[in-house]
Amino acid sequence: MKKIITCLAVALFSTGAFAQYYFNSYPAAGINPGSLNADLEYPNGGGLTTGWSPIVGPSVSIPAWSANQTIPFPFSFNGVSETSYKVSSTGVLTFSTAATSVPSATKAALPSASIPDKSVCVWGVQAIGTNDYVLTKTFGTAPNRQHWVFFSSHALGGTGWSYWSIVLEETSNNIYIVDQRHSGTTGGVSMGIQINSTTAASVGSNVMPIAGTDPSAADNAYYEFIQGIAPPDDIEMISINTNASPGVATSIQGSLKNKGSDTLQSYTMSWTVDGGTTLNTSIITQQVLPGATTMFTHPTQWTPNAGGYVLEVSASLPNGNVDADSANNSVQTPVLVGSSGNSVSKNPLLEEFTTAPCQFCPDGAVEVEAALAQTPSAIGVGLHACFGSDAMTIPEASTYCAAFGAGAPTATIDRILFPGQANVAISRAGGAWRSRTAFQATVGSPVDVTLTGSYNPSTRLVNVDLSSNFVDYAVGDIRVTLFVVEDHVRGIGTGYNQVNAYNGVAGHPYFGAGNPIVNYDHRHVLRDVYPTNDAWGDNTVIPQAPSINTPYTKNHTFTLNNSWNADSVSLVGFVSYYNSDVGQREVLNAVEVKLGNIPTTVDEIKKDANSLNIYPNPTADLTNIAFNLSKPSAVTLTVRDITGKEVMSQNFGMLANGQQKIAVNVANLSNGIYFTTLQIGDEIITKKITVNK
Repeated sequence: MKKIITCLAVALFSTGAFAQYYFNSYPAAGINPGSLNADLEYPNGGGLTTGWSPIVGPSVSIPAWSANQTIPFPFSFNGVSETSYKVSSTGVLTFSTAATSVPSATKAALPSASIPDKSVCVWGVQAIGTNDYVLTKTFGTAPNRQHWVFFSSHALGGTGWSYWSIVLEETSNNIYIVDQRHSGTTGGVSMGIQINSTTAASVGSNVMPIAGTDPSAADNAYYEFIQGIAPPDDIEMISINTNASPGVATSIQGSLKNKGSDTLQSYTMSWTVDGGTTLNTSIITQQVLPGATTMFTHPTQWTPNAGGYVLEVSASLPNGNVDADSANNSVQTPVLVGSSGNSVSKNPLLEEFTTAPCQFCPDGAVEVEAALAQTPSAIGVGLHACFGSDAMTIPEASTYCAAFGAGAPTATIDRILFPGQANVAISRAGGAWRSRTAFQATVGSPVDVTLTGSYNPSTRLVNVDLSSNFVDYAVGDIRVTLFVVEDHVRGIGTGYNQVNAYNGVAGHPYFGAGNPIVNYDHRHVLRDVYPTNDAWGDNTVIPQAPSINTPYTKNHTFTLNNSWNADSVSLVGFVSYYNSDVGQREVLNAVEVKLGNIPTTVDEIKKDANSLNIYPNPTADLTNIAFNLSKPSAVTLTVRDITGKEVMSQNFGMLANGQQKIAVNVANLSNGIYFTTLQIGDEIITKKITVNK
């Protein structure tokens, strides 16, 4: 298969060749082997998807074996059929089910006399905590199933927690070791396959974890163990590295790996853009030792125009011979070249981490409302995670916490990792939520996002189209997500009563409200996420290099939960990047509509916004804002400088339908760029004006 490369610098391990097994490493895979297992990596009983069966743990104080487990399909280890295995609490799976001595957690190099013959090792983990289990689950359908043995939330190196899996694959008889999720670990594992006391295919005796804390497969790495010996001729493309500018000849560079057992002397390389005809084929002469990785530069340069592209580079014919595995010969990468210079108004997305047990979260709620009041175009969503859980916690909120969070109350602003911040979710200190939300409203966006559709109050059926239209070039893994948000959620009990550290703090808005606050008003609560079972959005709607002025639409049809107050429900649709690096998952733009006010067509959304005209612009003193109202609407005007500071505000009350013109006096403003926000009913329109005296 083709690999989509989003991170150009990756750490690489060597390929090992042995008499019985050889292995390949995929340190920046970003997927699980075969993509069969899409379950999130959580503790048993703490968010893990159903269907897993515990076989070891929890709290195993003395190393122990599991009971013998039956392999659910025919499987061969080192050419011999095996039907069962058992697992130690210290990270060893063995087909020698008669073995009695249990390996301790003190790992050593393989082969080791402490390990039974016919074993697979992530040796050194320990199932000593209350969340520490070994679990099994089988994925896929015959004859291409995988049996996963999941070491969940184990200790490693004496601190932190660590998640690994050993995977047995039907038909291929491959074995995989998957590096899944880790936090605070201080050591590595002894990893590999031990055939017997003298023979092993070892990755190393202290292999450090690579994956981060993301509970999805987005940051996973894995190791593939194949029976036999490495073929003599096999090239694997690793990455592409190019930094292109419009109209400038650009070298296409990258890295590849010699996975063959023979020294690589030459190979054929070609590149193509957006799946076009390949016209750039060259024979490259370069010596690469077995298992080594090398950089390449294609002799033919690329001179692109401004735009978004998908660049593909392929290598073949190692030493003039047929490649043993042609599936890994190509790599694609998205490339953004220049800009069209266009943008649309941006609606910042403020996602607040909060829970009922969080004693300081009432102050976070105050800060959210202050940010939304200061920046009317901003959208607030409450994610009930990152400080325990409550009756409003959903799995997706926990996923976002695992990726972005550092406790509660914290918040992400367009999911941006701001300079100097260790986490995407930031503290409210110093009014940071307000200032950064206001700034994000000034930057503009390459994509306009709209929600249209219908809601039937009788059946509670929601039918909504989330549409994205790009006005500037963008490129990458771009996804669309729909949130269902309920405002003013109240309930009684520990799942709703809000712990309140400010009950005795005079002057605070929650002074004297009680601790906990009973019948607390939880604002902007995230209730559901679409697509279901994928917190990170749908990647099938928008291509890697979307065309300008081409709408991309995703339909969602669902029945609103009967326990939610439809009058308080809104839909939030947004477009965001996805990357294995959690610091590169920026929200490009968002839109929020109340459930009862969903416009039926895009024209209905745009007819008033498109009528807006500001003139003269630039101006030295007076400027006019002209617009049309299709129906009587409340109108307010706010002007902010480039820092987001409000410099002018006026409420015009309810204006009649028809053509309107507002005169704005900017004579007291300094020269520079300002952002004029006009709120017409629920619709918010932001335009730039320039003061030049």
